[in-house]
Amino acid sequence: MNKSKDKTMKEFLENNAYFVDFFNAYFFNGERVLKAKNCEELDSEMNDSHMNLEKHVDVIRKYNDGNLYSAFIIENQSCVDASMAVRAATYEYVGYDRLLKKNKVEEKLPMVHILVFYTGERTWHAARQLSELVDVNERFKSYFHDYQMNLIEITGKTSYNFNEEYAKYFKGVFPARSCFEVAKLPKNAKVEIECIAIKK
Repeated sequence: MNKSKDKTMKEFLENNAYFVDFFNAYFFNGERVLKAKNCEELDSEMNDSHMNLEKHVDVIRKYNDGNLYSAFIIENQSCVDASMAVRAATYEYVGYDRLLKKNKVEEKLPMVHILVFYTGERTWHAARQLSELVDVNERFKSYFHDYQMNLIEITGKTSYNFNEEYAKYFKGVFPARSCFEVAKLPKNAKVEIECIAIKK
């Protein structure tokens, strides 16, 4: 495991603007439904005395904008973990247990969402849901509680052919290009276009 890479990624994800970007991309197709200003930091220790758990998630935030109240968790992985589906389920349900203990009034709990962000060199090949790890007997299939984790995968082999995309719009020599990932553009712009002017 690349601890330096994991540490850098964790620091990146602790930025609320980047944090909500991941969930907006995964759950809302990039629409900016979740706003960074509505995030509140929570202790990432997911301890539970009854289950004897001492697990540590990478980044956890409480979100409340007046309409949506939820807990969001990102677990960063730089290597494939065969037990990740079970770990994700554990974090999620311990999260509910923790919220239940803090719930002083009889109200329904907020949802807990966990997103596994994988940045390894190889394609993710481990189980993404519990049923891939369990030999589910056909007679008990209707009673089995399956769990499917939410996974964003960006591997070292991930590529995007810009030239093929450019060929749809440009003929001949393609214009120069640059790409930078930012949380927000100046003046709340949605697109930034660069150009080079030639004075004749």
